[in-house]
Amino acid sequence: MSNDDLVNEVIDRLKDEGFLMITDDFIDQLIITLHANVTAINSLIEIVEVENQLLALRCALPTGNRQVESLKGLSTRIAEIAFNVEGVRDEQR
Repeated sequence: MSNDDLVNEVIDRLKDEGFLMITDDFIDQLIITLHANVTAINSLIEIVEVENQLLALRCALPTGNRQVESLKGLSTRIAEIAFNVEGVRDEQR
């Protein structure tokens, strides 16, 4: 039996028992993607905050305050997911 056959058999048996195997490569890519999303959202937050400052200078009512708070919450939740996934990865290793 080759290594690939053995791995496939083990994975199939684990699936039959209700366990889900996720490869390290997939988990690593997921973590990278989650952190990239946090970075992108944080950049959007900065843009909206600058826009609000510009609107305040023009004595216009800032409309992005709710947007900033929503983006901050989203960024925090995604970061928490990324750290939880990292914890799972570390436990599996």
